[in-house]
Amino acid sequence: MLTYWAAFVLAASGAMVKLRVSSASWLLLSALLCAFIGLRFQVGGDWSTYVSIFYRAGNVAFVELFAFSDPAYYLLNWVVAQLGAGVWLVNLFSGAVFSTGLILFVRRLPAPMLAVTVAIPYMVIVLAMGYTRQAVAFGFMLCGLTYLLDRRIVGFMLLLAIAATFHKSAVILAPLAALASTRNRVWTSLWVGIVGGLLYWLFLAERISGLWQNYVIAEYSQASEGGPIRVAMNVVPAALFLLYRDRFRMAAEEHKLWFWMSAFSIICLPLVFQAPTAVDRVALYFMPIQLVVFSYLPQLVRGNSRFMARGAIIAFYALVQFVWLNYAAHSNAWLPYRFWPMVSG
Repeated sequence: MLTYWAAFVLAASGAMVKLRVSSASWLLLSALLCAFIGLRFQVGGDWSTYVSIFYRAGNVAFVELFAFSDPAYYLLNWVVAQLGAGVWLVNLFSGAVFSTGLILFVRRLPAPMLAVTVAIPYMVIVLAMGYTRQAVAFGFMLCGLTYLLDRRIVGFMLLLAIAATFHKSAVILAPLAALASTRNRVWTSLWVGIVGGLLYWLFLAERISGLWQNYVIAEYSQASEGGPIRVAMNVVPAALFLLYRDRFRMAAEEHKLWFWMSAFSIICLPLVFQAPTAVDRVALYFMPIQLVVFSYLPQLVRGNSRFMARGAIIAFYALVQFVWLNYAAHSNAWLPYRFWPMVSG
């Protein structure tokens, strides 16, 4: 447990002193996060599932890989198996994608180390270490959002397509490209709709009935006990953004993007009580609203209150981490933290 707290305290210390991080230091931080996530051993609720996927992918012919759901993840496992390496290399690649996306995204924010601190308790520890496929998709999505904020919609859609090959749920973000657009909106909506429809057909159309059965109707659909809490964690910053959006100094494209991200986050709240697992997994993609709002929040207050605002945000996420590590139903799968080079097996 101390390893998780060391990661949090390191990020929080940089946030409190408003540490100015050089490009080289960001690279080092990304490498440390990558190692922290990727070189874990028997850590995460689905560890055994991903080990099974590794051996299954390594024992099929190349052409058979594309019959699996999330084919890029199976391809990654197949390549690693052919190289004679273990699941640790799959996790290391996944950690690299997630960490790169996170760092590229937070560097655009006014308080990047504060955003990293916000990310540690759930995005890094739970998502990146527990839901490996979705964590890779999340990393590519964060990279894609940086393109979208720069009005590079083609780049966003391309990265979203790559994300969907690792976890098909990423397709749901395609409408953001049209909704956040402020130029050539009709043309953008048209071609984004076509591409989004193609991605839906490729990754979801044939599986939608099975997904509905598993995530909405079946008993598993109620398995995500912490779903309402995690959705509520998006709702709080979403509500703050919608209430005070005129005070967030952003470009028009950014305002539109975070308006819609906030709106979707709030829509998830009543839905999560109907299908906790399904909505919980979808709401993961709206978590960047936490990074954005809590990075900007200290700027919305004056003078010494900014220091207190940063402290309050850090205290809140420290509480989140404490509660999850000590009381979450499945947190025992993360404890103790094991580092691959220091264990055997």
